[in-house]
Amino acid sequence: MLSEDVTVWSKFLAGVTVTIKELWYDVHVGRPVSLPEGADALDKRIARGLTRKRIDVVCHVGAGYWVVEVKPIANMYALGQALSYARLFAKEYVVDGEIWPIVVCDQLDEDLVDEFDELGVGLFVTD
Repeated sequence: MLSEDVTVWSKFLAGVTVTIKELWYDVHVGRPVSLPEGADALDKRIARGLTRKRIDVVCHVGAGYWVVEVKPIANMYALGQALSYARLFAKEYVVDGEIWPIVVCDQLDEDLVDEFDELGVGLFVTD
Protein backbone atom coordinates (compact mmCIF):
# COMPACT_ATOMS: atom_id res chain seq x y z
CA MET A 1 0.00 0.00 0.00
CA LEU A 2 1.07 3.55 -0.62
CA SER A 3 1.54 5.81 2.40
CA GLU A 4 -1.70 7.71 1.72
CA ASP A 5 -3.51 4.36 1.58
CA VAL A 6 -2.00 3.29 4.91
CA THR A 7 -3.49 6.40 6.52
CA VAL A 8 -6.96 5.53 5.19
CA TRP A 9 -6.62 1.88 6.22
CA SER A 10 -5.45 2.79 9.74
CA LYS A 11 -8.52 5.01 10.22
CA PHE A 12 -10.75 2.19 9.01
CA LEU A 13 -9.18 -0.34 11.39
CA ALA A 14 -9.54 2.07 14.33
CA GLY A 15 -13.29 2.27 13.80
CA VAL A 16 -14.21 -1.10 12.33
CA THR A 17 -17.09 -2.88 14.05
CA VAL A 18 -16.92 -6.12 12.08
CA THR A 19 -14.88 -8.98 13.50
CA ILE A 20 -11.96 -9.66 11.19
CA LYS A 21 -10.65 -13.18 11.74
CA GLU A 22 -7.51 -12.84 9.59
CA LEU A 23 -5.80 -10.22 7.40
CA TRP A 24 -3.44 -10.68 4.47
CA TYR A 25 -1.63 -7.74 2.88
CA ASP A 26 -0.27 -7.36 -0.67
CA VAL A 27 -1.80 -10.60 -1.93
CA HIS A 28 -0.42 -11.44 -5.36
CA VAL A 29 -2.86 -12.44 -8.10
CA GLY A 30 -2.78 -12.70 -11.86
CA ARG A 31 0.01 -13.50 -14.24
CA PRO A 32 3.50 -12.02 -14.28
CA VAL A 33 4.81 -10.26 -17.37
CA SER A 34 5.88 -12.56 -20.17
CA LEU A 35 9.59 -13.13 -20.42
CA PRO A 36 11.52 -14.16 -23.50
CA GLU A 37 11.81 -17.87 -24.11
CA GLY A 38 14.84 -19.25 -22.34
CA ALA A 39 14.67 -16.83 -19.41
CA ASP A 40 16.42 -18.32 -16.39
CA ALA A 41 14.72 -19.38 -13.16
CA LEU A 42 15.90 -16.30 -11.25
CA ASP A 43 14.42 -13.91 -13.82
CA LYS A 44 11.13 -15.83 -13.73
CA ARG A 45 11.04 -15.68 -9.95
CA ILE A 46 11.77 -11.95 -9.95
CA ALA A 47 9.04 -11.36 -12.55
CA ARG A 48 6.52 -13.31 -10.44
CA GLY A 49 7.42 -11.29 -7.36
CA LEU A 50 7.40 -7.86 -8.96
CA THR A 51 4.91 -7.83 -11.80
CA ARG A 52 1.85 -9.69 -10.58
CA LYS A 53 -1.10 -7.60 -9.45
CA ARG A 54 -1.38 -6.95 -5.70
CA ILE A 55 -4.53 -6.81 -3.65
CA ASP A 56 -4.14 -4.28 -0.84
CA VAL A 57 -5.88 -6.41 1.79
CA VAL A 58 -7.83 -9.65 2.04
CA CYS A 59 -9.94 -9.98 5.20
CA HIS A 60 -11.48 -13.20 6.44
CA VAL A 61 -14.80 -12.01 7.88
CA GLY A 62 -17.81 -14.05 8.94
CA ALA A 63 -18.36 -16.80 6.40
CA GLY A 64 -16.41 -15.16 3.59
CA TYR A 65 -13.66 -12.86 2.41
CA TRP A 66 -13.38 -9.20 1.61
CA VAL A 67 -11.01 -8.32 -1.21
CA VAL A 68 -10.19 -4.74 -0.27
CA GLU A 69 -8.90 -1.87 -2.36
CA VAL A 70 -7.80 1.10 -0.22
CA LYS A 71 -7.81 4.58 -1.75
CA PRO A 72 -8.08 8.16 -0.47
CA ILE A 73 -10.93 8.68 -2.98
CA ALA A 74 -13.28 5.95 -4.21
CA ASN A 75 -13.20 6.67 -7.94
CA MET A 76 -13.67 4.64 -11.13
CA TYR A 77 -10.16 3.27 -10.81
CA ALA A 78 -10.85 1.90 -7.30
CA LEU A 79 -14.16 0.42 -8.45
CA GLY A 80 -12.49 -1.42 -11.32
CA GLN A 81 -9.63 -2.64 -9.16
CA ALA A 82 -11.99 -4.03 -6.50
CA LEU A 83 -14.00 -5.94 -9.11
CA SER A 84 -10.93 -7.24 -10.95
CA TYR A 85 -9.05 -8.24 -7.83
CA ALA A 86 -12.05 -10.12 -6.43
CA ARG A 87 -12.37 -12.08 -9.68
CA LEU A 88 -8.66 -12.88 -9.79
CA PHE A 89 -8.63 -13.87 -6.11
CA ALA A 90 -11.56 -16.25 -6.66
CA LYS A 91 -9.80 -17.72 -9.69
CA GLU A 92 -6.48 -18.27 -7.93
CA TYR A 93 -7.36 -19.12 -4.31
CA VAL A 94 -9.67 -21.85 -3.05
CA VAL A 95 -11.57 -20.48 -0.07
CA ASP A 96 -14.65 -21.48 1.87
CA GLY A 97 -17.38 -18.87 1.59
CA GLU A 98 -18.23 -15.93 -0.58
CA ILE A 99 -15.82 -13.30 -1.87
CA TRP A 100 -16.89 -9.66 -1.78
CA PRO A 101 -15.14 -6.73 -3.49
CA ILE A 102 -14.73 -3.83 -1.06
CA VAL A 103 -13.36 -0.28 -1.30
CA VAL A 104 -12.19 1.57 1.81
CA CYS A 105 -11.72 5.31 1.31
CA ASP A 106 -11.80 8.76 2.91
CA GLN A 107 -13.96 10.30 0.18
CA LEU A 108 -16.41 9.04 -2.41
CA ASP A 109 -16.96 10.24 -5.95
CA GLU A 110 -20.71 10.87 -5.56
CA ASP A 111 -21.30 10.19 -9.27
CA LEU A 112 -20.40 6.53 -8.70
CA VAL A 113 -22.71 5.64 -5.78
CA ASP A 114 -25.14 3.82 -8.10
CA GLU A 115 -22.31 1.91 -9.81
CA PHE A 116 -20.90 0.66 -6.52
CA ASP A 117 -24.38 -0.49 -5.53
CA GLU A 118 -25.34 -2.05 -8.89
CA LEU A 119 -22.03 -3.90 -9.19
CA GLY A 120 -22.13 -5.19 -5.62
CA VAL A 121 -18.97 -3.47 -4.42
CA GLY A 122 -19.03 -2.73 -0.70
CA LEU A 123 -17.95 0.74 0.33
CA PHE A 124 -16.57 2.04 3.62
CA VAL A 125 -15.99 5.79 3.86
CA THR A 126 -13.84 6.72 6.89
CA ASP A 127 -14.54 10.48 7.03
